[in-house]
Parts: sequence; structure tokens; C-alpha cells
Amino acid sequence: MSYGVNNIRFGGIASGLDTEKIVKDLMRLEQIKVDRVVQEKQLLEWKRSDYREINTKLLALRNSVFDLKLQSSFLAREVVSSDESVVQGVSVNAGATLGNYEIEVVQLAKGASYQSTPADGFSAVDGSFTIAGSKGSAEITLGAGETVQNVVDKINDAADTTGVKAVYDEDLNRLFLMSADTGDAAAIKFTASDAGGKTNLENLLGGTFNEGSEVTLSQGQNALIRINGGDDISFASNQVKVIGLTLNLKSKGTATVSVNQDIDAAVDKIKAFVENYNAVMEKIDTKLTEKRYRDYPPLTDEQKKEMKENEIELWEEKARSGLLNSDPMLRSIYSQIRMTAMDAVSGIESNYKTLNSIGINTLSWNDHGKLYVDEEKLREALSEDIEGVMALFTNEAENGIAQKLYDTVNNSINSIVAKAGRDDYKVDNSTLGKEILEQTEKIFEMQEKMAEIEERYWKQFTAMEKALARMQSQSDWLMAQLS
Repeated sequence: MSYGVNNIRFGGIASGLDTEKIVKDLMRLEQIKVDRVVQEKQLLEWKRSDYREINTKLLALRNSVFDLKLQSSFLAREVVSSDESVVQGVSVNAGATLGNYEIEVVQLAKGASYQSTPADGFSAVDGSFTIAGSKGSAEITLGAGETVQNVVDKINDAADTTGVKAVYDEDLNRLFLMSADTGDAAAIKFTASDAGGKTNLENLLGGTFNEGSEVTLSQGQNALIRINGGDDISFASNQVKVIGLTLNLKSKGTATVSVNQDIDAAVDKIKAFVENYNAVMEKIDTKLTEKRYRDYPPLTDEQKKEMKENEIELWEEKARSGLLNSDPMLRSIYSQIRMTAMDAVSGIESNYKTLNSIGINTLSWNDHGKLYVDEEKLREALSEDIEGVMALFTNEAENGIAQKLYDTVNNSINSIVAKAGRDDYKVDNSTLGKEILEQTEKIFEMQEKMAEIEERYWKQFTAMEKALARMQSQSDWLMAQLS
């Protein structure tokens, strides 16, 4: 690579020397010095990337451990209906009381609805009427000659204001009106504002309308339920919230709704924790034991030009291998996390004081410290004493496994951030970030110096060419004089 100030130069005119090649050869020695610093910078960048990859997994572990710090993760409930054609369980609050509830659906909530057959060949006259529903009212004005579909469009344009929608089936010549809501408040009401409005309403909806008099065509109804044979409880919707439950009412009848401990939810959160724990331990252990290939330094740009893509990938795979081999900070993080997870919890009365006691074990000393879940044993522990399992993780004395592990993982994340920064930081003030910046500045300074050196070489060769040219000119003059 040439760092000359002038991109085009001519040399060897007087001397016959290949000046370009000579300068390039001389500059290669300088480029080797720059390449060494570029390679050192690349190793630092790879090392920083490796640290950050580990931190990504630590963040996932911290999130799953945080879930296990919460008692709500263990106190989740599930709702089951004996007859989902009558009552369907949707959700249940964590604090809902366990037990069985008899739910009798006395009546379902309904919306308001109305159908009519408009007069044949309906054609509006000039006039106005008011339509009202659960949300409010709006005035509809029709001009002479407007059709049923024009009326429908105007009713729907005002639906957000009134809560009433309309549909017209031209083949059946049927006009359908319906409320957007259910319950007693849902209604469909019309008032003729003038003589034209009266005529239009009677031709559209049938019946008799008087100017200024409101006519209720339909009224909705509330749902009524009884819990354990008690008094009627009224709801405007068929999705009701009561005693910590959210239920969908489907039809009249009676069903038993059971509120049970949701063991699956606790199992899923514990398994998610184990999965993220294993990902961290495997990643760190791999980096600690990864072989270092010192004979494979990062490739320079010139070297990459002479290699195939797959050759570059294989080379760089070895070049960046083992950068964190036996790293003392990672070794400390690995040990602390493992010891914290496997430590016994004191100060609780439950029989479950270790992960091993609820079916979470290690199988082999050389298996990256991975944990394995005996799901049958875990479910048995949760079924027998969910409060005890919860205390194992969330003990308020701050020595529950999740409590301690959260602090350990959080400290580990902070240590790595101090060492290698984070991808979402605009300014990297980490240890490696500062080293990489120093290398970048050093490379820039060396490249500037190379440009100066190359320029000096060219000036020296140019001076030599000029001197040779003068000598040749003098020689030619002398020969001419002698002859």
C-alpha cells in the first residue's frame, strides 16, 4: 500500500531504475509495523465482542432470576370450568381464593337490534331525524332522492357518536340496525325532527313517528348470574369480572368453576431459569477452555486479497479462538454463579433448602456445570409445599437462591460492562474501549508518518534523477565539444 502525498509519480527516467517498486519495497517494512498494531487492535475488538456475547446471556439469566424473586411466579392460579358451553374461564388474579364456585347464568347480556323492510323503491324527501344509542345522539339529514344505502352510510358515519350501526341487504330489502354494546344502556331510538324526517322514518322503519317524540325501537339487557346460589349480579357484558376471575358467559345454565394452583406456570419459570443458567455456564466454560492458536494472527487486508472466502473464515476462527482462555474475571464469575446456585438456603422451615431437594441437579463434574430438571420431582415438590419451594427462591431474609443469584449475576454484568462496555452505549469508556481507541489513534499517527517517509523517499529519488540528468546533459555537451 502506498501512502504518498502525490498519487501519480514518474521515476527512473534518467537512472533507468524501477523507482516505484523500490519505494514500495521500502514502504513494506513500514507497513509491517502498522499491520502489527492493526492486528493488536483486531484482537482487542474480538475480545470485547466475546465479553459482550457473555453479557447478553447473563442479561437473559438475570431476567429469568428476577421472575423467581417474585412470589407471584409461584402463586399463579388457573381457572377451569366444568361446562365451557355455559361458562368459560378466561383468567384469574394471583390472589384469587382457591376453591370451587357454582356459577348459574340466569340470562345473557344482549345488545339492541331492529329489522325493517323499507318501502319499495324508497326515495328520501328533504328532512332530518335524530338517532340515539348508548353513546349519544346524532342528527341525520337526508336530501330528496337519497336511497336506503345513503341512509345506512350516514348512520354508520355517526356510529362512534351514537353506538348504533346499520346494514342493508338489497337482495332481501332488509335494513338491520344493531347496537355496538350490550347491556341495559344499549338502545336504538329515533326522533323525527320535521315532517320530512317523519316521512323518511316511517318509510324506512315502519310504524308511526311524531315530530319531536322519541321512539325506542329496541333496548338491550344485562347479564345476570348467581354465585353459589346467591342473589342476582348484573353485568353489561357477557365477559364478567368477579371474585378475582374473568369469565365468558356462553349460555343459560349452571357450571362449576374451579380455581386451582397453576403448577405449570411455576414449572415453566423454573425451567426457563435453568435453561438460561446452562447457557451462561456453557458459554463461559467454553471460553475459559478454548484453545489459543498463537500462530494464527489476524489477517491483514493484503493477506485477505490472496485467500478464498472459506480460507479466511477458517483462519479467523482459529485467530480469535482462546482470547479469554483462563480469563481470571470470567473464572471468578463462573465460580460465584455456580456456588450461589448450589448453596443451601438457611432460615426456612421447609424441607426444600437446595435446588437438589426439588429435583434440580448437576450430572457430571465435567459437564460445564449444567443443571438438569427432574420435572416429576419438581412438580411433586410444588404440589406438596409450594410455599416451601417459593421460600427457597424468595426468602425474605435475602438469602433465597433467586435473591442471592440476582445480585451475583448483576455484579457480574457490571464487571463485564466495566471491562468491555455495551453495544447500546454511544461512548465506550470501558477498559478495552479505551485500549482500542488508543490503538486507533496510534494507527492514524503511524499512517501519517508513513506518508511522510514515502514522500521523503520520492524526494530523494527525484533529487538523484535530477542530478543524473544534469550529469548526462553535461556529458552530452562535452562530447559535442570534443567532436
